[in-house]
Amino acid sequence: MSSSFFDNPGFIRTVLEELPVGIYLVDRDRRIRFWNRGAEQIVGHLAQEVVGRACTEHIFEAGDAHGQVPAHDATPVTLTLHDGQPRQARAHLLHKEGHRVAVTMRCRAIAGSGDAIEGAIVLFDLVAEPSGAASEESAFGFLDPTMGIPAHRLTQTVLRESMEAMEESKHGFGLLRIRVLGLDEFRSKHGPHSVVPFLRTTAHTLRHTLDPASFLGRWGEDEFIAVLPSSNPVATATAAEMVWNLLTSSEVRWWGDRFPIQAVVMHTVARPGDKLEKLLNGLEPTHAAATGRAIGMAHGSAQAASNRG
Repeated sequence: MSSSFFDNPGFIRTVLEELPVGIYLVDRDRRIRFWNRGAEQIVGHLAQEVVGRACTEHIFEAGDAHGQVPAHDATPVTLTLHDGQPRQARAHLLHKEGHRVAVTMRCRAIAGSGDAIEGAIVLFDLVAEPSGAASEESAFGFLDPTMGIPAHRLTQTVLRESMEAMEESKHGFGLLRIRVLGLDEFRSKHGPHSVVPFLRTTAHTLRHTLDPASFLGRWGEDEFIAVLPSSNPVATATAAEMVWNLLTSSEVRWWGDRFPIQAVVMHTVARPGDKLEKLLNGLEPTHAAATGRAIGMAHGSAQAASNRG
C-alpha cells in the first residue's frame, strides 16, 4: 500500500470502526464525536443514538462495583481532560437493554496544536464472563433457553457435586440465592412472558458481576443460585452486597417505561458437615423488606438480606 493510502483519514476511521473493542472520542465539552461498532456491540447503543450527546447524560452510566455513578467532575474522562493523564479503570456500564456489563476502560487525552488538550479517546472491552456450562450441555436441555445459563436440573447437580467435593477437600464454598421481586404482580397483569426481560436482565447482570470462577444457575421461577469459590464469610457477604447493588441499578424498558430491578440477595457459607436441604432452607432471609414501589409501578428497590456472614 502506498503512503498516501495510510494518510487517508478514511482509512484511519475504518480501522477504528473495525477494531474488536469499544472506542469512542469526546471533545473538550465531553460530547461524543465518534462511536465505533465495537462500542455498539458492547452496550447496544448505535452511533446515531449517541454521537453529539454529552457523556454527562449518562447514556451508558459507567458505575462502579457498588452501582454508584461518579459525579461528572470525578469520571476518568473528565479527569483526563483536565490533567492529560491516562487512566484505566473497571466499570459496569448500563446496556441499552438494561443489564450491567463489566468492562475495562482506558482513557487517554488527545492533544492539539501547542499540546493543548482537545479531547480524549476511550477504549473499553468486556471483562471475561463466568464460563457457566459447556456449550454441548445446551443440546441435552441443561441450559435455560431464555437466559443461556444452567437450568434448575443442572444447578441441582452442581450443588450436590459441590457438597460432595467439599466433604472430600474439607474446603467450603460461598452460596448466594437471588430472588427477583415483584414479578408475580407483573406476570398476572401482563401475562407470563412479560417477566422474561426482567429475568434475562438479571441473568446478564449476574454473569457480568460474579467472579469468572463462580457458577450461576437457575433455581426457582424467579430465583437464581450462585456458587462462589471462596469460603471466606466476608468475601461472600461482599459479593452478595455487590450483586444486590448492581442488580438494583439495572433496569428493564417496557413499552416506553423504565422499571428498576428489585431483588433480595441471601448469602451463606457451606462448611463440611452441612446438609444441602438444611443449607438451602437456612438461606431464607431473617429479614427482607422492599422499599419504594413494586416493579409493576415503574420504580422501586429492595433490601439485600443475609442469614449468616
